[in-house]
Amino acid sequence: MIIEGLFFKIQGEYVYRVVVTGMGMVSALGLNKGDSFKAITEGKCGIKRISLFDAGSFPVNIAAEITDFKPEEVMEAKEIKKADRFIQLGLKASREAMEDSGLLCGNGKIDEALADNFGISSSAGIGGLGNIERNSITCFEKGPRRISPFFVPSALVNMLGGFTSIEFGLKGPNVASVTACAAGTHAIIEAAKTIMIGEVDKMLVVASESTICPVGIGGFAAMKALSDRNDEPQKASRPFDRERNGFVMGEGAGALVLEEYESAKARGAKIYAELVGFGESGDANHITTPAPEGEGAFRAMSAALKMANIRIDYINAHGTSTAYNDLFETMALKKVFGNKESVPPVSSTKGQIGHCLGAAGGIEAVISIMAMDKGILPPTINHEFPDPECDLDYVPNTARDVKISSVMSNSFGFGGTNGVVIFKRL
Repeated sequence: MIIEGLFFKIQGEYVYRVVVTGMGMVSALGLNKGDSFKAITEGKCGIKRISLFDAGSFPVNIAAEITDFKPEEVMEAKEIKKADRFIQLGLKASREAMEDSGLLCGNGKIDEALADNFGISSSAGIGGLGNIERNSITCFEKGPRRISPFFVPSALVNMLGGFTSIEFGLKGPNVASVTACAAGTHAIIEAAKTIMIGEVDKMLVVASESTICPVGIGGFAAMKALSDRNDEPQKASRPFDRERNGFVMGEGAGALVLEEYESAKARGAKIYAELVGFGESGDANHITTPAPEGEGAFRAMSAALKMANIRIDYINAHGTSTAYNDLFETMALKKVFGNKESVPPVSSTKGQIGHCLGAAGGIEAVISIMAMDKGILPPTINHEFPDPECDLDYVPNTARDVKISSVMSNSFGFGGTNGVVIFKRL
C-alpha cells in the first residue's frame, strides 16, 4: 500500500482513503462504548445466569446477557413490537456512533443534502431468531391467523439496516452481510469498498445480534459448542486456556461511521483511525470446523497484511474459547508472522462479553480502535492454565498500558468464512 494524499494505491489501482469518525457499542458490560471498554479493560465479566427465559432445564443456562437495556430508549412504545431485539440493540449502538461523528442535525437525522451520499452496511449472523421461535410456536399452537403481521419484517437480518437507515435518513447503498461470526467484519469491509471506489463518501456500519432464546441456546448446546460451566459463569469463557470447553453466547451491537478521508478532514471531524487493510477467504473444508492449522484464517490475515503493509502492534483475536478455533488461530498467527516471537500481543475479549456471533466483528473493531486510541491492551481473562499449544502473548488477565499505532481484528465463521481488518492511527 502506498498512501498519496487523497488516495492510496492497492495493486496499482488508486482508491479513496477510509477513516473512522464515529463509534458506538452495546454489550453485557455497558450500554455505550465508554462503559463497555472501561469494564473490559478492568477485567470484568458480563456472563451470568440467563434471565431472558427459564433455562433451568437446559444443559447450558449462562450467557453474556444485557439486562438493563430499555427498548423505549431507542423506539416509540408502539414501534417496539415491529423490531426484534437485535434491531433495537443495533439502533442503540448506531445512535451513539452517529452522535459521536457529529453528522446529526437537531432533528436527530443527517442533513438532507448528505442523504444520497451516505449508506449503511449492516450485519447479523442469525437475526430475529427469538421472533422466529415465538411465531413458530404461535403457528403450531394457535394457527396461522395468529402469527404477528410484524413477524417477517422484524426478523429479517437486513431490516437492521432498514430500520437504521430510516432512523437517520440514509439514502445511499443499504446492504447486509449474513456470514455467521464473520458478518460484522464483512460489513466493515463492504462499507470500506463502497467508499474506496467512490460510490459514496460516508457509510454507517452496524453489526448486531441477540439470540439468547430457547432455540438459540438449545441449538448451540446440542452441537456441544457452548461451555456448560454453569456453576462458574464468570470463568466459563476462557480463550486460549487449557481448560476451555466451549464458547458462551453473548448479545450486543457495534457501530462505526466510515468516511472518505478528505470529507472527514474538511469538516474537522475527529478521526479515530484509518482502515488500511482487509482480507477475506473461504476454508472450503467443513461447515463448522476451521480448516486444519487455520489455513483459511492464514490467507485472510496474509491478504490484510499485504494490503496494509505496516507493522501490527495488537491483535484482537477471534478467540472463541473452543478447542479448535483457539489452537488453529494460534497456529495461523505464528505462520503469518513467521514465528512465535514475531507475533504481537494478542487478546480475546469474548471472556468478558461472550461471543456475539454476527455482531462480534463490529464490537471487536470498536474495542480494537479504542485500545489504540487510549493506549490500553484489553486482557484475556480466565487465562489460568496455559495450553502448551497456545503459547503466544495473550495479555493474560490484566490490561496493559502500551502505545499502539496499529491494530488487527480477526473474525472467522461457520461455513468456513473469514474476515480480517487492520486500522492504524493517523
